[in-house]
Amino acid sequence: MWRMIYISAMSAVVQHLLRRARDFEYSMKLCRDTSLDTEVQLVNTGIPKSNESLQSAALLGIHAAISYADALRIGLGDPELSADDHKRAVRRLEKAIPVKRIQDKTGIQQFNALMGNKTAIAYGKGRISDNDLKSIVESSQRFSAWINRLGKELNVEGWGNVAAE
Repeated sequence: MWRMIYISAMSAVVQHLLRRARDFEYSMKLCRDTSLDTEVQLVNTGIPKSNESLQSAALLGIHAAISYADALRIGLGDPELSADDHKRAVRRLEKAIPVKRIQDKTGIQQFNALMGNKTAIAYGKGRISDNDLKSIVESSQRFSAWINRLGKELNVEGWGNVAAE
């Protein structure tokens, strides 16, 4: 009985984190599309709006990846909800995945690269090139596809219950 209650609660947390990840992804796509359509200068900065929107898209993509990773870890039984240390989050994701059961481990490297960019995107004072920002967005999308396949492949409780956008 308690196991069923635990699985149900875990499934609810997984679904919440998946919804959050998909919300971040949706917003990332809006920012990315806006940045590709608009090239106006922001007043008083001299920075093209496309870079501002791409920066937002990149950060949202990174946050989507974090939410996806948290959902998978929780769904695989990791009791700790989040890891503020980004490198620790990568290690915890890697530890949670039953490595013997998966062939494609590229998502772990993608997640590591995304976590390596988070501080610079969120707090960095320097301007990041549009190409680097686009690369981060694309990496986030590849990670999303990888982790969604993995969540379904591993039959993570609650993974298939959230409608895809």
